[in-house]
Amino acid sequence: MKVLLLARFVNRIGAFSMPFLAVLLVRDHGASVRVAGLVVGAFGAATIVSRLLGGRLVAGVGSKAAVVIGLCGTAGAQLVIAVAPTLVVALAGAVLLGLCFEIYEPASQGLIADVTPDHLLPAAYGLLGVTLSAAGLAAGLVAAAVGRIGLSWLFAIDAATALACALLVAIAMPATPRHPRDESARTRPWADRRLLALMATGTAFATVYMAVPMALPIALTTAGRDPSEAGLLAALGALVVVVAQPVLRRHADPNGRMVSGYLLVAVGLATAGAFPTLAGYTVSAVVIALGDVLLLGYAYTLVARLAPAGTKAAYFSVYGIIWGVALTVGPPLMGSALAHGTRTFWLVAAGVMLATAVAHRLVARSGALNPAARTG
Repeated sequence: MKVLLLARFVNRIGAFSMPFLAVLLVRDHGASVRVAGLVVGAFGAATIVSRLLGGRLVAGVGSKAAVVIGLCGTAGAQLVIAVAPTLVVALAGAVLLGLCFEIYEPASQGLIADVTPDHLLPAAYGLLGVTLSAAGLAAGLVAAAVGRIGLSWLFAIDAATALACALLVAIAMPATPRHPRDESARTRPWADRRLLALMATGTAFATVYMAVPMALPIALTTAGRDPSEAGLLAALGALVVVVAQPVLRRHADPNGRMVSGYLLVAVGLATAGAFPTLAGYTVSAVVIALGDVLLLGYAYTLVARLAPAGTKAAYFSVYGIIWGVALTVGPPLMGSALAHGTRTFWLVAAGVMLATAVAHRLVARSGALNPAARTG
């Protein structure tokens, strides 16, 4: 697990490019905001396939090989985007990136669940989250500096860190066995109503969560600021998560914690809508980060607890589709909302998060997320 966390740390340091994909298309390739949203949406659609492919690779070649394959493919696609001479080539690079981007997630999330006792799952996934946030702190600072030189350089550096991460995993991580699944195990996640209920609220959250960092550089440009300042705001948010994360270990109710987190994120988004200035976005970043602290690790904990033995990677593969759906529908919706003004985007996003909090509360109270509940 230590090697995996270190590798994810290295990869996350360079993973500052994706929030800038939309603004790269607008500034460097002359795309409209709506077109940029559609391109990023195509990336999101491809990640759905990527997640499912990641689950199959774990069964076919093992977790270690799945991680290495995914990272190498990610690096290649990011280089395509970095050197793309036209919008069409950038679109092809975005789709290729989507097909590789999520391959390693089911493997890494499943590995953590396999080696961690149940009562330590929130702390383990919280540790993964704070590791990524710590790396995100450095990533935001690098993005702020490199983004002023040229946005395409962000993707080139991101590709280099992905390759470094793949090399680290290939050399230092012990070999992992294949875990072939029989047909009943393969279909079980889709038939598990508890998982589907968790995915419903998770998709709403993920749609907003993925659209916000992509909208922020555009919103800063509208406010007369340099879009690279989004990197500084991301670094600030990561710092808040790192400092406040120890609170994660002091709460035994994942569902109550997640509802509180959704509400805080809604408040942060509403703040951005009420005050679309650098000062407002700064306060918003802090409040949203506090909401992230309350959410950190608990959704993955619930997924791990729902999954029967031997099917954790499969459950994470299916659950992870929410991010692909979010990236497919989120950017086009983001583009449409931004076309009506930045305030519209932030306030609509806040409303969605508020509705997500209410929905998760109702689902949790119904017992649908209880590991002992019926699966279908």
